[in-house]
Amino acid sequence: MGIKRYQFCVIVTLLSFILFSSKGLSSTSAPSENKSKGLLEISFDFKRQGTIASNQFAVWIEDEKGKLVKTLYVSRFTAKGGYLFRKDCLPIWVEKAKPSSLPPEAIDAITGATPSTGPRKYTWDGKDENGNYVPSGKYRFCIEATLYWTNRVLYSGVFLYGGESQENIPISVKYFDGESNKDMIQNVKAKYIASK
Repeated sequence: MGIKRYQFCVIVTLLSFILFSSKGLSSTSAPSENKSKGLLEISFDFKRQGTIASNQFAVWIEDEKGKLVKTLYVSRFTAKGGYLFRKDCLPIWVEKAKPSSLPPEAIDAITGATPSTGPRKYTWDGKDENGNYVPSGKYRFCIEATLYWTNRVLYSGVFLYGGESQENIPISVKYFDGESNKDMIQNVKAKYIASK
């Protein structure tokens, strides 16, 4: 009886050792893909306009192929259906984000009332719309604004997520159908801060 109990204890001890050892190995050998590789900061000066059919803007991240990765902000009027009867409301963002197919809670998470005049700042930590970190690579940030009816502007810049820090990301600007209210969004700046 004593020998059987001793053998049982030895077997349980060995099995416990094997089990805990294998758990330890698997947790240390698994690659760590669940953390940010850096932070993108986008800032600009917003000047609220007194005209109708203006003051709409969206800020988003897309991959190298132009596929939307994450919307950081969009004006509530546009996101909640304004684009349906005012086709000039952020058509590039609407085409990429397809807000008509998004659930209400997803829209609520990215929208806000049109802000007051003043500086604006948006950050991106490398997560996509589902909360997963994206792989390293080239990405583009975009700011689209409806300035006045069909007058729109698109600011954009390319950066390397997972690369070295970049203090001043070059920014391109394109106006569509005129430059009315062009002072609505000014002094656009972007920088990428690599994780240490």
